[in-house]
Amino acid sequence: MLFAAVSGSSPATVVAAGSIVIAGMVKAGYPQGFAAGVICNAGILGILIPASIVMVVYGATTETSVGKLFMAGIMPGLMLGLLLMVAIYWRARSMNLPQQPRASASEILNAGRQSLWGKMLIIIILGGIYGGVLTPTEAAAVAAVYAFVIAVFVYRDLRLRDVPHVLLESAKVTVMLMFVVANALLFAHVLTTERIPQAFANMDVPQVVRAALPWTLILLLFLMVVTYVPAISTFLPNLLF
Repeated sequence: MLFAAVSGSSPATVVAAGSIVIAGMVKAGYPQGFAAGVICNAGILGILIPASIVMVVYGATTETSVGKLFMAGIMPGLMLGLLLMVAIYWRARSMNLPQQPRASASEILNAGRQSLWGKMLIIIILGGIYGGVLTPTEAAAVAAVYAFVIAVFVYRDLRLRDVPHVLLESAKVTVMLMFVVANALLFAHVLTTERIPQAFANMDVPQVVRAALPWTLILLLFLMVVTYVPAISTFLPNLLF
């Protein structure tokens, strides 16, 4: 939830958090599939909890207030995060997964004091954006410089000779994200040029209208089609051949 508020992107949240957390969970004794499932499910908070890149793009496209979109995403994001916590806790208890020793109050305070410089990164990003001092792009640039200074000169867990390797890995992650964005834009372009949404909107569906289905059932039907049809089309050739 905290990283979603910083990144604003679900793929970025999954890649950045998963590269660290999944290895730690597997090392602690959690099944690799369970660890990956936790991160992938929690990654959806990236576009819901503000600041969200999707909300910014949507607001710019539809001329909707980005501030109002951010405010509308706070409560659903927090509720979904809490529900995920409950579900993960219940599943971990039912699978009898290993538990870490409970930390004492002094250990918690000491860890909080040591991570204070890291927490300032969240304050810089969110405070700069919501305070109107920085745009999301400027906040990202300032946060990158701040993180570099803190990692090299304060925590000293990053050596100067390791910087080229870090930049290379960052470039790889950025290329992965840009590939996802490029494919999404290409898909949106195809939908627009082929007028597929308009074709669906103009379809004659008297049977659905006469059935007077509730909107919740119609939404679930659409979600089932969107979810399972691509999966079936992917595995169908393997089943046939």
